[in-house]
Amino acid sequence: MTDALGRLSAALADRYVIEREIGAGGMATVYLARDLKHDRQVALKVLRPELAATLGPDRFPREIRIVAKLQHPHVLPLHDSGESAGFLYYVMPFVEGESLRQKLDRDGQLSVHEAVRILREVVDALAYAHSHGVLHRDIKPDNVRLSGRHALVTDFGVAKAVSAAGGEKLTTVGVAVGTPTYMSPEQATGELHIDHRSDIYAVGVLGYELLTGSPPFVAPTAQAVLSAQVLERPVPVIERRPAVPQALSDLLQRCLEKDPADRWQSAEEILHALEAMATPSGGITPTNTRPVKAVEARRPAGKRRWVMGAVAAGIVVAAAAGVALVARGDGAIRPNHIAVLPIQDISGSDAQFVDAMHDQLIISLGQAGGLTVAPRSAMLIYKTQPQPMNVVARDLKVGAILEGTVFRTGDRMRINVQLTEPRTVQQLWSHSYEINVRDVLGAQDSVVRQIAAGIRQAVTTPVSSTPSH
Repeated sequence: MTDALGRLSAALADRYVIEREIGAGGMATVYLARDLKHDRQVALKVLRPELAATLGPDRFPREIRIVAKLQHPHVLPLHDSGESAGFLYYVMPFVEGESLRQKLDRDGQLSVHEAVRILREVVDALAYAHSHGVLHRDIKPDNVRLSGRHALVTDFGVAKAVSAAGGEKLTTVGVAVGTPTYMSPEQATGELHIDHRSDIYAVGVLGYELLTGSPPFVAPTAQAVLSAQVLERPVPVIERRPAVPQALSDLLQRCLEKDPADRWQSAEEILHALEAMATPSGGITPTNTRPVKAVEARRPAGKRRWVMGAVAAGIVVAAAAGVALVARGDGAIRPNHIAVLPIQDISGSDAQFVDAMHDQLIISLGQAGGLTVAPRSAMLIYKTQPQPMNVVARDLKVGAILEGTVFRTGDRMRINVQLTEPRTVQQLWSHSYEINVRDVLGAQDSVVRQIAAGIRQAVTTPVSSTPSH
């Protein structure tokens, strides 16, 4: 053990036991640690000593405190932060899985479907954070964790907190707030007033890399990359990968506009655009894929809103469950065969709760008239061996998948559910819900009843012969 690590371990001995180093970046070293109070593994991030000395013991903890208020299924939350013996640190949940950077390094460019799904979840997190006045300022694959099939954005607000705490003094310790490859032109030129549209530029770089295997600007030095961010226009994605739909290429190109006023003006706009183009007529559907009739012929708007409300009210802890819908007699997809995928426990503290909910949900849905539910034994493999959505759909012979996450802090549990047609990657609906789990059994029974009623209504109501608008 090094002297620095020994001093850190001693300084935090009453709260955390440091197990090993698991990563290092430009601003911090990351350790796997055990939270003694809550008996859980966490990611303990310690700022570089020279950076900590520059920021001082009070300003950074004060600036980062706002991040602790963020609660969203695709935002990795802040558990703790502080100063001890000269060390500035912050603590986040330890998430099993890999970073998006690790996946890209291993697999190269992603399929269009997978890239769109990850982008949607990252943009969803940004839309939520921006609505609460929090910028990220360092969106990149390294700051996106993949838990199961879900994307979690890490280090929200940390770059902003470092910048606010350090100001101009950061240049004296050689710390750049942000990463040149993903910096917006205004960041690259050192503008003082950076807003949410800088994150939107980074989304463009991220999406570009997911689809082509490399960012739009690659150069031997950081200075050359920054120069390109300011002066050069990126080659459109579709020219580097012709199979990418024109609409998706255009979306990313707009993110990458040099002038913030020419970009998308909010993450919410991008989110709606991604969802719209994921419809059968929206530009993402592969040319060799026939849209599902249940998706093409949507029920009337009023009826759909009622169904959405019923399902949303009951979707609660199924948020982490996955529901899949299968085929009609005419060969199209019939939504009467349901598969409930294992619930994703993001906070890592509700394993028994989510397992019990999974079992009860399968039983309750199996008892609902008009539904056939895949047995629990068929679903357990996806708990330890997550598969791409199209693989799950193929193996289970289903036409839609409901997946979600559960995150708990104290007695409050946040659930997020997203129903997706796997071949077109159309989001059929999504919902976030918050419950109090003090009465675990009561909450579970109530939730399961609502889910069974809502799902049955959603998948057995006859659809209109014409799409609604």
